[in-house]
Amino acid sequence: MEYMIGCNFWDSKSGTDMWKYWDEDSVRADIEAISACGVRYLRVFPNWRDFQPLTFLEGWRGKLTEVRMTDDRPFENEFGIDPVMIERFEKFCDIAAENNIKLIVAVITGWMSGRLFLPPALQGRNPITDPMVLKWEILFARGFVRFLRHRKEIVYWDLGNECNCLGATPDSTSAWLWTSTIRNAILSEDNTRKIMSGMHGLSVDPDVYPFTIQDQGSLTDVLTPHPYPSPTVGGDVDKANNLRTTLIPTAQVVYYEGVGGKPAMIQESGTFNDMVCSKDISAQFMRVNLLSGWAHGSIGYLWWCAMEHLHLKNPPYSWSMIERELGILNLDRSPKPVALEMKRMTELFDRLDLYELPRRDTNAVCVTTKGQSNYWHIAATSYVLSKQAGLDMEFRHYTQKLPDAKIYIVPSITSWAPLGKDMLDQLIERAEQGASVLFTTDTGMITTFESLTGLRSFGMEKENQQHIMKLDGVELPFSYEQKYLLTSIGAEVLSKDDDGTVIFSRNKVGKGYIYMLNFPLEKIIWGKARVFSDKTKPYYKIYEKLTEKVELDRICVSANPDIGVTQHRHEDGSYTVVAINYTDKALDGELDFFGRKYSVIYGDEHNIGACDAAIFKIEA
Repeated sequence: MEYMIGCNFWDSKSGTDMWKYWDEDSVRADIEAISACGVRYLRVFPNWRDFQPLTFLEGWRGKLTEVRMTDDRPFENEFGIDPVMIERFEKFCDIAAENNIKLIVAVITGWMSGRLFLPPALQGRNPITDPMVLKWEILFARGFVRFLRHRKEIVYWDLGNECNCLGATPDSTSAWLWTSTIRNAILSEDNTRKIMSGMHGLSVDPDVYPFTIQDQGSLTDVLTPHPYPSPTVGGDVDKANNLRTTLIPTAQVVYYEGVGGKPAMIQESGTFNDMVCSKDISAQFMRVNLLSGWAHGSIGYLWWCAMEHLHLKNPPYSWSMIERELGILNLDRSPKPVALEMKRMTELFDRLDLYELPRRDTNAVCVTTKGQSNYWHIAATSYVLSKQAGLDMEFRHYTQKLPDAKIYIVPSITSWAPLGKDMLDQLIERAEQGASVLFTTDTGMITTFESLTGLRSFGMEKENQQHIMKLDGVELPFSYEQKYLLTSIGAEVLSKDDDGTVIFSRNKVGKGYIYMLNFPLEKIIWGKARVFSDKTKPYYKIYEKLTEKVELDRICVSANPDIGVTQHRHEDGSYTVVAINYTDKALDGELDFFGRKYSVIYGDEHNIGACDAAIFKIEA
């Protein structure tokens, strides 16, 4: 399927109340304006409160006697769905079709922008676990899909908007059951379309958070991170157009896809308001993430949101300062810079026929392990460092099977049981076959330590002093979490502390190598501002060291750590190469094609614009 470029949509006049105060002329004007800006896909939301307006009518001593609609009208269908709302949604589909826009429909929209929108009769109940609510959710999902499944404009069903925010979820079993219940309700009425998760902020560990990437991957067809420059994903540490923040959405897509085993997409992304960044920087953020998502397997990029809502006084807009000025258009429907840039990107994809891109070649795998306090931060840091080191990484959970790769990274291991025997055996086997495997330590322990690492421990101790690691002429400040007092009994020492403790080592195992880093690199640098852009402290050099003993089969590389390169092999043996500048300054790509003949199909290899890309074709 083509790469989906578009927005999430609430109308400009009423926002989340658009169905309640339906204005066809206003909606039509909105859709025509965003269509003119290159929007081809919209994610839309039937407000649950309005589409299934249930009221419980009570009789003697408060006994539930009947369920009707909020104005005491009897139901006109078995699902409790207001037919007037279905008519309005049908009209919305007509308007979308007139403007060549396709739709992703978030079925259970009971949570939006910080507010719950439950039918009146169900307020105060838990939508995840309450049997009464579950009954009506099933009826709503079945009825809505039955009434709208004939609409060709709808290309995906979505479980709903961030439904993991609907209510407290006691455990992962409850999360799994809710997801399975709604998915099955949708499929019972339409098994011709795929289902998106619609959820964000998922975990890899059910003990940390009950909604997991693995469960969503097993139950839905597309995983849907919602990355913003926000503290929830670590996007508030550096500027919105600086490397780290510009790589986080891509990292989340790759993380969700690898651990969940299903395609993923950047389903929501934006920059909140003008205090986060200027409108021009917002356009840069959109452009780099649209291009990077495309190059790294995201099936689409949707901005939040299409329309501006600064004038609205109804909750949640009266509550929140970050839900009011998110549109690609101004209040008068004139385009903001982000809209102009989205139009330019759509025109570029049209002109060069870029929508279908083969999967990128990967050469590294990051293994997420057990017991970490924040799995995502460790994984994201590892991803950024790997990109700077010229690697193209994917992810796996420690309970899963490893794909073939030349490099495996097990970052910031912690606890006495960071990974099971099966994963350790897989990693050893890959090293014996010729791969490079890196462990970086927090407080974690692995078995057969001496034979794997060629190191011997003379104890461990806690300390919080600052140290300097010297590696190939650079000095990298660090601190131990649990200092293991290591000495070599056969390993090649790549760096050591002032007291002789081995910091970084390489040990021959079969045809490959086990690398050991004696501090939690990924953990200690995650929260540091500008750490990835500080040229005097290139921490990525540690990862780059892993490439010395393996052949990575790269057809193009960049010597610039701020440029990420992906290569995509076509069936005829030709390649598309994408070089992305993740910073706010134009850069020389410093690209090496190893003598291959290539043509530039977009951009300038010696002057890749800020938060932009250059695209090349290499013939077979």
